[in-house]
Amino acid sequence: MKKYLLTLSVLCLALMARSGNVFIFEQFDNSYLPAGWSVVGSQADYWQLTETSHAGGSPYEVEFYCNVNGTWRLTTDGVDLTGVESVNFSFKHYYDMAMGASLTVGIATKSGNEWHSGWSQTYNSGGQYQVNATIATEDMGKPNVRFCIYFTNSNDMNFSYIYVDDISAFIEQDLDLDLQEINVEEVQANRVFDVGMRLFNTGNYDVTSVECSYQFDDNQVVTQTFNESIPSGTFKNLTFDVPANIIPDDYSLTININKVNGVVDDNTTNNTMTKKVSVACIPASRKPLFEHFSASSCGTCPVLSEAMDAFCNNNPGTFTYVKYMMNWPPPGDPYYTQEGNIRKTYYDVNQIPWLFMDSYDCGVNAPSQALFNEHLNESATMEIGGSFYTDGSMIHINAEIMPYASLDDVRVYVSVNEKITHNNATTNGETSFHHVMMKMLPGGQGATMSLKAGHLERLTFDYDMSSTHVEEMDDLEVAVWIQRHETKRVYNSGFLFETENHPYHPENLTVEKTGNTIQASWEAPSLVTPTGYNIWLNEDLIAENFNGTNYNFNGTDGDYYCVQVQAVYPNNIVSVKAVATTNEYWTTGELDCEMLSVYPNPADGVLHVETFPETSLATCQMSIMNIHGKLFKTCVLNNNQIYVGDLPNGVYFIEIKENNDARKIARVIINHK
Repeated sequence: MKKYLLTLSVLCLALMARSGNVFIFEQFDNSYLPAGWSVVGSQADYWQLTETSHAGGSPYEVEFYCNVNGTWRLTTDGVDLTGVESVNFSFKHYYDMAMGASLTVGIATKSGNEWHSGWSQTYNSGGQYQVNATIATEDMGKPNVRFCIYFTNSNDMNFSYIYVDDISAFIEQDLDLDLQEINVEEVQANRVFDVGMRLFNTGNYDVTSVECSYQFDDNQVVTQTFNESIPSGTFKNLTFDVPANIIPDDYSLTININKVNGVVDDNTTNNTMTKKVSVACIPASRKPLFEHFSASSCGTCPVLSEAMDAFCNNNPGTFTYVKYMMNWPPPGDPYYTQEGNIRKTYYDVNQIPWLFMDSYDCGVNAPSQALFNEHLNESATMEIGGSFYTDGSMIHINAEIMPYASLDDVRVYVSVNEKITHNNATTNGETSFHHVMMKMLPGGQGATMSLKAGHLERLTFDYDMSSTHVEEMDDLEVAVWIQRHETKRVYNSGFLFETENHPYHPENLTVEKTGNTIQASWEAPSLVTPTGYNIWLNEDLIAENFNGTNYNFNGTDGDYYCVQVQAVYPNNIVSVKAVATTNEYWTTGELDCEMLSVYPNPADGVLHVETFPETSLATCQMSIMNIHGKLFKTCVLNNNQIYVGDLPNGVYFIEIKENNDARKIARVIINHK
């Protein structure tokens, strides 16, 4: 099966049609095949991405296993070779072969339906090899050419395993160093972090020194000369000695290759790269996410279930857990769902039991305590909170996300689990199952969102659970996590509180610095009254259950400060933290008004909404919810009016959300006479 591993590297730029000389460069560092790549042929399912480095590259390489005759291919996506007569193709490989076995390895291309071999060699012994071949097939010069590395076994003796890594296709020049990748995460939890890059020598000459520089927007340029050996046809990962140390914000990071061996190289089109990087105002605590694939008909599944039960008992309150019950092996688990199948397909699971932690492939084993602690101690860039409650067969969910850095096009997943089930027991001897997923909202594909630093996002769901396999409505839990769909990176996760009174966060938090005094001010939540507030300055907890709505700190001139305020409620329930900083960029804004007014109040039919001073609300989104946070209506205002005659009698809250995500809330009573 394919194995997926959460890495700390950025999204690999593996298969590129760039303006320079490099057409393909793939190290498989993200532990999944890049888009457009595939494995076809005999026993094509017998491959995986492993954490090994037998071929001689960095860990994570393609592993094949086959003990029958046949041919199979590792194929790339199409690249544009218009005007190109030949390319240099290189890769590393390793064979673990039985005595007397032989294996033919080749490189082929196709621009239509037929593969055309450009190089091949037969190996009669195992070991580590490096291939550097010039490919000049009839497909050269075509606009859409696919490459493949193919393996043909014509001997029925078992050669066991093949490993492949570091595949590249390029045109050589005399002196050319290609900037392949910026090794910096797209979001940074801390303002001080390393800046790295990956370089590839596509020239004929070896590189002995390279001068590079990096810059965040218009900030200071950092330049360094690396006296490193980069032989022709090889790559090198380099990290600047001077780390980034910048005020939290959204930036464009640019890296340049200035000189190679003391001069400008022959091809400058591949010397510059830019990447968007969002630096969080403050690091957040992380809860690792377990996704467990199992079935009550699986004879080996109880071993992992028992190991995970013991692990969870030893680490209470530190994780989020979702178990997907599968419909195989026959007869399958009665609590199988289509959403679980979507997650199975997403991770390409074809064996159970199987476990992922933050998309890290744990296989059939529970994680070690050391590995779990590593994930637990890694800072996150967002906080997850919120609540749910049940009413008969209905579940009402308010999930909240407070991002501390900006993230575009991520997915938010909400899973309703039953803590313990019994009625799905079948043939493997298990009588109880934990954290069993019953329903995913809005579905197994999640909700795609773009998160803006410092602006809270809320997802509300009302769902009738009578259509699911739920055994007991008072035994539910709700898990929420944020994930990048393409890379499978999990940014954070958490369970929601079970309460009818949603724990709203403090409103309108502002931070002002006068001299060495820092004053934080906020407003109590409009919808509920907390018992107090927890207050942090930077990462230090300053006050617990504080009574009041302003707090003064002592600071130092010129320093950066971040204040977080969390509302505290009975039964150890807390809100997500409101956040503000002394950096003007991070001051959270509200509507450009001093007051939001609704009338008549109580209302019966048409409700009027106004702001003072007067502000256009024509493009503002409005939501109406009850005191429990249940969403009843969303709309865009028409002439500052909305019809509320279809709402039941009761107390409601009107929330206005402006285009810049600022919010204002007013209270209204609906009373139909």
